[in-house]
Amino acid sequence: MKVKYYPWQPHCFAFGGFDMQMINTLEAVKKAGVDAGKLDIWSRHNDFEIIHLWGVGPNNYEIIDWAKKAGKKIVATVLSPYYDTTKSRLGYYYRKFFRVRQLTRYYALIDKIVVLNELQLKVLRNYYGVSPSKMEITPNIVEEKYFEIPSFEFPQKYKIEKYVLCTGNISSRKNQHNLAAACIHLNLTLVLIGNVLDGEERYGKKLEQLISGHKNILWLSELPKASDELTAAYYYCSLFALPSYEETQPISALEAVAMRKPLLLMNRQYAKQEFYKGAILCKSGSIKDIEASLKKSFGIKGNSLENIAILECKENNVGKKYEDCYLNLMK
Repeated sequence: MKVKYYPWQPHCFAFGGFDMQMINTLEAVKKAGVDAGKLDIWSRHNDFEIIHLWGVGPNNYEIIDWAKKAGKKIVATVLSPYYDTTKSRLGYYYRKFFRVRQLTRYYALIDKIVVLNELQLKVLRNYYGVSPSKMEITPNIVEEKYFEIPSFEFPQKYKIEKYVLCTGNISSRKNQHNLAAACIHLNLTLVLIGNVLDGEERYGKKLEQLISGHKNILWLSELPKASDELTAAYYYCSLFALPSYEETQPISALEAVAMRKPLLLMNRQYAKQEFYKGAILCKSGSIKDIEASLKKSFGIKGNSLENIAILECKENNVGKKYEDCYLNLMK
């Protein structure tokens, strides 16, 4: 049995948590013993049985059609919105007679759909008519180093002590500007780690102007995944904050939970997963509400999250779940 992976978009144009998850999952299934690799679109060899798509949409509809004609089994890992706001639900119904019908058709052609949690399973069932028997629930991977004590002395290198941490691409969706403004108002030290996402240059400039001259805000560019320095940044932080407007299952927050760090997230559906149980939830993404949540977070003693559910996200557990998924398709 051979499996080939196909990405949502070229990684040179955009690379975030979902793309990182594809790479991590590929490595995990290889370690589980699966003969898996990246699909070479220039190769004429089709000596594989399963194609694993990351995301489903107009950019890979033809791939699905061709794979079905070639008799391949199709697995797709999808990130579905939760439709937990009036705006998102209205958007669904607005698109219903255009893109939604087409997406529903292609979901029907796929042999197995992998979602991150029970909430997403219900969305695909209720909005797109996907049978639960056709879906698997498999969480994102948290690499082993986030379950270990790092040797890197992050506070010593940057000469900081008690600090709030936020990692990931800098973008208006993730709301780092308002987080930084709230930290400045409260005189809290904030460490941001991440590059400005393509297309978000104006937002990145706005953030840069805000923090300019404020010594309590440290902004580092993207660090290698699971590197000693990055894991140490998590290990020594006092709080991990991600007041993001929209997420599915933010890996950065999972990494913080693995490090037993308290969380501050937005009060949206993505924050109500079992993995984030006990997180402080911001009422909104406004500076005022983030300030209130920060005050609440630092006012709670011993609020580190010890969540046994996070063990499901270990590489070997996720790799085994995908291996079982592939094997069951070939029966």
